[in-house]
Amino acid sequence: MGNRSKDGEQADGEALEGSTQALLALIPAATVVVDGDGEVVRSSPDAYRLGIVSNDEISNPKIIEAIVQVRRSGGRRSFNLITRTPTEFALDVTAESTESDNWDIDEAEDPGDETHVQAQAVSRRNWLKVTLGRIDQSLVVVLIDDVSDSVRFVRTRDAFMTNVSEQMLKPVQALEELAAQLKTTSHLEGDDPELLRSHLRSVSKDASSVQRYSAYLGHVLKDLLLLIRAQERIKPSRENVLDVAEQIRAVVQDEQNGADQAHVTLRWRCDQPLTIHGDGQQIRVALAKLVENAISYSPSGSTVSLAAQASKDGHYAKIRVVDHGRGISKADQGRIFERFYRADNQNEETAVGIGLGLAIVKHVALTHHGSVTVWSAPGEGSTFTLMLPLAQDPVAGQDGDNPSD
Repeated sequence: MGNRSKDGEQADGEALEGSTQALLALIPAATVVVDGDGEVVRSSPDAYRLGIVSNDEISNPKIIEAIVQVRRSGGRRSFNLITRTPTEFALDVTAESTESDNWDIDEAEDPGDETHVQAQAVSRRNWLKVTLGRIDQSLVVVLIDDVSDSVRFVRTRDAFMTNVSEQMLKPVQALEELAAQLKTTSHLEGDDPELLRSHLRSVSKDASSVQRYSAYLGHVLKDLLLLIRAQERIKPSRENVLDVAEQIRAVVQDEQNGADQAHVTLRWRCDQPLTIHGDGQQIRVALAKLVENAISYSPSGSTVSLAAQASKDGHYAKIRVVDHGRGISKADQGRIFERFYRADNQNEETAVGIGLGLAIVKHVALTHHGSVTVWSAPGEGSTFTLMLPLAQDPVAGQDGDNPSD
């Protein structure tokens, strides 16, 4: 329900019969009831989050028009609608995007820092199926079915098929070239030995290309499958409560060998017990992607740090991955979360990447009702911050952890 006064609540009871209220409470879709004066007398909390109701009034012009038509002519109206989650329901650290599922740069000052943060954040669109009908001569009910998750899944699935098809072109071409070279080999037996050796070198080169593209394609498929799995929103339950420190510890252990090979020191700490609801595999993959990027872009002898703490309002776990590498240009920051986007700051270590890591991180954050932000400056390094809602009822008996120094 919205924040209505006691007089408003009493009016609700007078406007709606008890049986009608009980029936509306059983409907799984978000519901809004509007009286003859156009005022909301009953509203599900989701109607505010979906951008349908604001200040106890319908805020969407298309629904307002439909209410007038239904009240005038009766019957029922159904249509599809796309809205955006209002700013007040977004995290304080996020910046509203003006494009579908794109991320824009927004400059804001971090109160705990003397630097300016260029934050990358998301405001996702809501895909809704809306149905309106009259309850009586004055009251109109609005039923809102949020099908956003289904729409996003279909879009990602279609993008998956398109991306896989595109990424398979080069491996297939390399296989065709290798097959042609091998076919020619049989005709060179008994010819000039030097010509044969030259031909075999060409065959070896083509075979290397096939091997490289096979590894690349395997990486693409693995990451795209991860992206597909990171589409379904996480529903909090006692079965999916995770200890943040345990997730970070597991990632650090897995990435330690890569850090050692790069001569990069990997440090982490979690200053207090933090629990979240989530899919442990997805959370670890997201953190691993951030850590792997940080290591890859860091110079030998530098340090990559992970730090977890509660947000100032106590509602979120704030996990930061900090490196002191080459940093990201402002132009690239606007696109680094796009699928297959590759920034210009590649080195020998990162040149073989495919550009899906940060897209995976973004989607994991969103499916866990959180966000990811980035601060970066060329030559100064980068800080990626993952914000995830804290579990409201932590499992008893969980301890803090010992930070590694």
